[in-house]
Amino acid sequence: MICDKLTMLRSYASYNEKLAIVADFLESHELESLPLGRHELEGGVFLNLGEAYEPYAAGDKWEAHRRYADLQIVVEGDECMDCAALCDCIGEGEYHEEDDYLFYDKCEGSITTVKAYPGTFAYFAPTDPHRPGIRYKSDRVRKAVFKIPCSL
Repeated sequence: MICDKLTMLRSYASYNEKLAIVADFLESHELESLPLGRHELEGGVFLNLGEAYEPYAAGDKWEAHRRYADLQIVVEGDECMDCAALCDCIGEGEYHEEDDYLFYDKCEGSITTVKAYPGTFAYFAPTDPHRPGIRYKSDRVRKAVFKIPCSL
């Protein structure tokens, strides 16, 4: 997991060169004014822009991916996001190949919690089980999730 200010995003392109595609997109688009839904970028990168009115509570399942990394940006509101080590996850569910996700029942061991708010991002590689959308202060959250192709 990487978390930082959006102004620093381009500096992580050496970690995944497709982060430069996201940085270019963010420099030429205002997430606040884009319509909700899926937006195709280049290089297989796409954006899911959505809103949640009642973020779920900690204790729900952990998600992981195999083909895509998540770059999550809170556009309006705030939320907490948890991340844990893959080796600490228990109860692996069925992998849904079309949508590239699987859930784990729980993670034991060290958990990192990020308090996300506008102007920040959290990057979750496929090896980073995560639990986003945990209520912090806001009842309403507008969020951008960039799906970035990865190879492990």
